Amino acid sequence: MAQLLAVAKYLNELHVSKHDCEMDQMKMHKMMYFSQRESLMISGSPLFDGDFEAWKYGPVLTEVRSEYMTGNMFAGTYDALTEDEVQLVNDVFNRYDEYDSWQLSTLSHSETSWLKAREGLKMGEPGRNKMSLSAMSVDATREKLRRQGVVFA
Repeated sequence: MAQLLAVAKYLNELHVSKHDCEMDQMKMHKMMYFSQRESLMISGSPLFDGDFEAWKYGPVLTEVRSEYMTGNMFAGTYDALTEDEVQLVNDVFNRYDEYDSWQLSTLSHSETSWLKAREGLKMGEPGRNKMSLSAMSVDATREKLRRQGVVFA
């Protein structure tokens, strides 16, 4: 299993390489969510250990948020990602990089895991409820079926 911040650092490096700037925090959280969902879809296992919280603009990892607040993000030493992990993260980056932060936020708002964690909260209301891995697995299954051409009503 990859280190959470190693995945975030790699995503940021991909962004810098392509766009000559750091990935903004909001986009990073969504890319991390989609990377985790992709891993659940492909292998049935999480890519990294960490709990997403269902904030009003979508999934958030507090560890990643803390890195952005330091002003010197991803300066730590992390284990290298495996070839399979690199391939998975590259695939997610290539699939979602064309979307901006707000578009990715809109996508994440349709995810069962985010919706379940937001139950009882009004639209736009702050919240920090944990998103369950089992609900994320449901999202992963739905995405796999969607890619196979199954249409959901």
